Amino acid sequence: MEIQNFSYQLPDGRQLFDHLSVTFDPGKVNLLLGVNGVGKTTLLDLIAGVSEQRDLPFVGFPPMNRMAYQMQGAPFTGTATVSEAIRMMIDLDQPGHHFQEAELPASLQEIAHSYFRDLSGGQRRLVILEGVCRLDRDLYLFDEPESGLDVKVAVSVMDRINQLITRGKTVIMTTHQFHHLPVDRVKIQVLAKKHLAFSGTPAELMAATGTDSIEAAYLKTDA
Repeated sequence: MEIQNFSYQLPDGRQLFDHLSVTFDPGKVNLLLGVNGVGKTTLLDLIAGVSEQRDLPFVGFPPMNRMAYQMQGAPFTGTATVSEAIRMMIDLDQPGHHFQEAELPASLQEIAHSYFRDLSGGQRRLVILEGVCRLDRDLYLFDEPESGLDVKVAVSVMDRINQLITRGKTVIMTTHQFHHLPVDRVKIQVLAKKHLAFSGTPAELMAATGTDSIEAAYLKTDA
């Protein structure tokens, strides 16, 4: 899956990407890194066809009905409970599937009958992520899935995403958290100044920047 020589302007006329080329590896967690405003979420929206139709520079991506996208917004109304929200998402993929609340992780079983409207931002994100991971898709897009979650829950989120990779799925993800990543199955793409500043493995990024952690390497690359 790759984006070839792609240029893009925002509605206000600002140039977001200028001849950007990015290749995403199948069966891996492809991390999109970059400072706020560099275009990470916009790129996910474009891949998923949320903001507008994909065109020729997007090559090799599955059709949109074979993607699942955890967006930062919450799509459910206040009348849905946690259990109902996840059931609705599963019905998109498996109509009539008999969903059991006992299948949920403990953190969601505790709030299964709570209204979505009453949840914290982190809890809402956890509900959406659980529903997305239960869909059978070829490509999964996650926009800062760990944002707003405590450390313990964030670990479980990464475990859930790692399970997708174990099943041979492909993930493209934005994040500002680098802990608990399956380092041997990660490809890093650093966006900076309308272009791709780096593409490679965590080890290659650390070697290129003379650092000993992903955090330090990313900060040096983005400087």
